[in-house]
Amino acid sequence: MAPEPRKQGSPQGSGSSEQTNCLRCPSTALRLLPGEPTQTIAFLQCPACLRHYAQKAGGPLTYRWGHPISLALYGVLFTTEPLTEAQRIADALRRGRTPEALALFVEEIELELAHPTQQVRDILGNRSPEAACREFLAAVARHLTLTPAVKASRAP
Repeated sequence: MAPEPRKQGSPQGSGSSEQTNCLRCPSTALRLLPGEPTQTIAFLQCPACLRHYAQKAGGPLTYRWGHPISLALYGVLFTTEPLTEAQRIADALRRGRTPEALALFVEEIELELAHPTQQVRDILGNRSPEAACREFLAAVARHLTLTPAVKASRAP
């Protein structure tokens, strides 16, 4: 089971004096994205690594929709056994993406699996338990690495 992610403060601009730091660049304060409503959810970006985050009022900081992990998990949002869908989701993620984009998907998934920052099921509110979501993500990454162009881009 993944460890609990680091506790974060309230998003900047939310009325709290605490800052919210990037989950990957822990000493870097996130910027509240302009023009986004903050009453129910805040959208933030790390100025160092450029990752985007979302934080619902009173909720944990998670990757924002569009992050590779969110896109993989979307296809199994309502299933309780996501592992059985890993090949289908990997195939869907391959369509219309460059080898470089697929390599980034694998890199982001593997980074989160090796160094957990959050409960990935919280990104979209998946029904599956956290361990099942992580097992699914590992399987998706394995299937994506079988793509010849991705395999070649990851060769030493």
